[in-house]
Amino acid sequence: MGELSSFHFGNRTRLSERAARSVGVNAMNRRSTCSVARSGTEAMKQRHPSISRRRLLVTAGACITLPMLPSLLYSRRARAAECKVQRFIVYHFPNGHHMPEHVPSTVGSGDAWSLPPMLQDMKDLKSELTFVSGLENQQRRRETGDHAIGLGAMLTARKPTKNKQFLSTSVDQVIADAQKDCGSRIPSLQFGTHNAGPTDSFGTYYTRGISWRGPSSVLADGTLSFPAGDATPLGKEIDLRAAFDRMFEGSDPQASEAEAKARRALRKSVLDSVLSQSASLRAQLNPDDLHKVDELYTGIRELEKEIDSSGALSASCAAPAAPVPASDFAKLLDQWHGLMVLALQCDITRVITFMESDAVTSRNLAFIPEVKAVGGDSGDHSVSHHSGQAALVTKFKAMVRWKQQQIASFLAKLRAATDGLGKSLLEDSLVMITSELADGNRHNHDDKPILLAGRLGGLVVPDRHVRFPGGKDYDVVKTYGDFFISLLDLYGVRVNTFGNDGKERITWER
Repeated sequence: MGELSSFHFGNRTRLSERAARSVGVNAMNRRSTCSVARSGTEAMKQRHPSISRRRLLVTAGACITLPMLPSLLYSRRARAAECKVQRFIVYHFPNGHHMPEHVPSTVGSGDAWSLPPMLQDMKDLKSELTFVSGLENQQRRRETGDHAIGLGAMLTARKPTKNKQFLSTSVDQVIADAQKDCGSRIPSLQFGTHNAGPTDSFGTYYTRGISWRGPSSVLADGTLSFPAGDATPLGKEIDLRAAFDRMFEGSDPQASEAEAKARRALRKSVLDSVLSQSASLRAQLNPDDLHKVDELYTGIRELEKEIDSSGALSASCAAPAAPVPASDFAKLLDQWHGLMVLALQCDITRVITFMESDAVTSRNLAFIPEVKAVGGDSGDHSVSHHSGQAALVTKFKAMVRWKQQQIASFLAKLRAATDGLGKSLLEDSLVMITSELADGNRHNHDDKPILLAGRLGGLVVPDRHVRFPGGKDYDVVKTYGDFFISLLDLYGVRVNTFGNDGKERITWER
């Protein structure tokens, strides 16, 4: 039935009925990584047992969150900040941009900049957007296999090795590690619409995924490092129903009242067992902490009463009817968008990567009216190689514009959806939107734009275009690695390098 599920909505924790098996006392000793500005030296000096603030009280799979207790802290200084709701979503679209009409012509904030033609369908979202241009991500080395190079480097800022899974941890997984003990059930989700396309001479794993897990180390100054190594690609889920089942496993919206009552009784018995095991914990606490635990157990008893008088999850987080994947591609994308919004709204995860299609995809896009009107070849990848031919340019522009329309629809859903405190999901989120290439026809990785949406709890001030100076063909410019160093700062992760060329912090967020 999967791992323990706790939906956190505001300050209220709903325990799932996944209480049939105990996860054991070792789960109590997992160190929290909500803040990853670590100091290895300080950690070694700790004299107290390695027990995190977020300690698991386990009886048949129940999970209770403890208050801040100095008696149980692994290291208060090792947690530079309390867990904050911080979401990170990456949205990849394939085969590059139409650069002449994809980058804003002016820089600045507010009225000083305007959306380019390719992004006109996001005009109602402009106040939530940050456009970053002028970055490069190919480490100044040309080689065949631009799609694979671009996709492998997209979140790692590291050039892939041909026919070998030799890369490094992607930025989404660094953020997922920083958030993994902060309440969500699943550290990260990887979604996409299909696995297809040729290998682009590098290996299918470089054209079908953007999330990677590799080695990491803590440096002497306490910062993290993610060197190149035998990294593992995290395959994406392309089956909409399977993704739904993973998110809502154990939840049954069709359950009868008798079944729901039985589940509530099971939850109540789990809480009773947790309370009965409180003696061993209390023996470890000092007097100042005892009253805090007493307050916690008072809250548990109140939750028992609530279980007696109410149903399961709040309506906004109860599992809806399982989706039936649409055959129409636009409708299928919309279904994926809805599922991702639900995963974030219910705090099932806070980190998602989504691939609209694989790199080098040859999906037929003749259903786009402007493409159909021109006729002829309508393959996504082949049309991107337009070589300036007017008919192909017209189709490529229509394809890129259509992709941005779908992204605009997803962002609108995020903005409309609210969390348990009534805030828009975009308020505490950052969505990174990009492709494996800069210009689809030129197949380059210099001057490669990033579109961002959201405010990340006020850490990002949107409605701006930030451009970093530099020329084409990998002159001295700022890099994706530099961008990721600054991005990780916002999520409480301190690094001084990232990927091949990330060596300095750059300011783009405000």
